[in-house]
Amino acid sequence: MREHRKGRLQVRLASRTLRRSQSRWNAVPSRGDEEHSGEASQKQLHFLQTLIDTIPNPIFYKDCNNLYLGCNKAFEQRLGLTRKNILGKSAYDLFPEDQAHKYHATDLALLQKPGEQSYEDTLLYADGCHHDVIIKKATFTDIDGSLGGLVGVTVDITGRKRAERELQIAHDELEVRVRERTAQLAQANEELQNEVAERRRAEEASKESSEKLKLFAYTVVHDLKSPAIGINGLTKLLGRQYKDHLDEKGKKYCDLILRASEHLVALVDKINVYIAAKEVPLKVEEVDMKELFDELVAEVSAVLNERSIVLVQPDGLPRIYADRLSMVRVFRNFLDNAVKYGGEELSEIRIAYEETEDFHVFSVSDNGVGLGENAEKIFSAFHRNETAKGTEGAGLGLCIVREIAERHAGNVWVTPGKSKGSTFAISIGKALK
Repeated sequence: MREHRKGRLQVRLASRTLRRSQSRWNAVPSRGDEEHSGEASQKQLHFLQTLIDTIPNPIFYKDCNNLYLGCNKAFEQRLGLTRKNILGKSAYDLFPEDQAHKYHATDLALLQKPGEQSYEDTLLYADGCHHDVIIKKATFTDIDGSLGGLVGVTVDITGRKRAERELQIAHDELEVRVRERTAQLAQANEELQNEVAERRRAEEASKESSEKLKLFAYTVVHDLKSPAIGINGLTKLLGRQYKDHLDEKGKKYCDLILRASEHLVALVDKINVYIAAKEVPLKVEEVDMKELFDELVAEVSAVLNERSIVLVQPDGLPRIYADRLSMVRVFRNFLDNAVKYGGEELSEIRIAYEETEDFHVFSVSDNGVGLGENAEKIFSAFHRNETAKGTEGAGLGLCIVREIAERHAGNVWVTPGKSKGSTFAISIGKALK
């Protein structure tokens, strides 16, 4: 559209200039003004030629006999000829016969019905390349109003046509890909719906099975605790009342039974805590974290003093909204693990706090032996790290911490120290209030 408007403007400009020039050329001068008139005509012709030479699109004009009256430099370059080899020639003198016949026919049609003419064509330029063009033509008249000839402008639209063809190819390819993709999506959607239906059935079956398994687990844990406590108590009574009647092997067996029963009782308690962490509704309330840490530090103070371990607390611990019992379990676990697994070289435990826009973040660091590789696995149920070998534990403590963190809209993670020690951290969501 832009090329059409540009070509029309250039045709009108050239046609108007021709009419003005011809009116001056055809004016009859008085005898005294002949010399001045001739000079003025030459200046006008020079101006006209300079004007159309500055236009980058090829321009030509012809008389009523279809002979070239003039052209600009761009038209010379388009034909690969100089102006003197173009003026006075017809299309049959300059172009192959088939092209000349086409040009002559369109020009003749315009001259027979004066006005404007516009059409697209493909031309072979002097550079040997075919160019897509818009050809705009218009007739002009002499001073007496009679038909003087025609003027034409060629606008090169090769780039636009190439872009249109490429766009069409891309459009066609896109349509094919869209059809293929639509078919794939339809098939995938059908498969997904089938999978969703299958998963829904599996989830319902799994939920039913899970409820049965949960009930079984509660029953087993409940039924295990009483015998475990009974075995532990009876073993203690056996050791206390009959130790003088037992030989060394009997005393050893008695100690083994006692430790095994104590471990069983602890395991049952941990399982109960784990179930509570997953199932029991949270009681969210305002918790004074300084007060909570003071209580927990007091619990381990004897061990800390005995082993000369320094515990550092930050100033300004906040009050947060959380389940208080859950917070006690989390940080008791962190402190107990630091003391239990820190090793003989443990000399410092440090509590830290920071906050983000959405979370309270608490951490417990120590300078003990550290965790080694695959530290994150310790949050899995019944997983025991290499550094925990030889130390009693059920392998559920950090799994419980993870459940508590998730139920408090947060997360839990561990960062091993560069050479030793580790840092356990938990984030608590601020939106629990």
